Amino acid sequence: MFLSTLRAGREAFTARHPKITAGADGARILRSVLMKPESEHHVEDPHRRVERLARRR
Repeated sequence: MFLSTLRAGREAFTARHPKITAGADGARILRSVLMKPESEHHVEDPHRRVERLARRR
């Protein structure tokens, strides 16, 4: 599973997303890219894997 991450501080994140109420000092944003249109049909498996990995923390 290859993901890129971005760390955004509270002020930077809430400035970009004003409808979200900050509950922490910042946020970590995960990004993954599917390059081919036919990959759309395979999104659920990687999504479940990322959710499972996130619960381990």
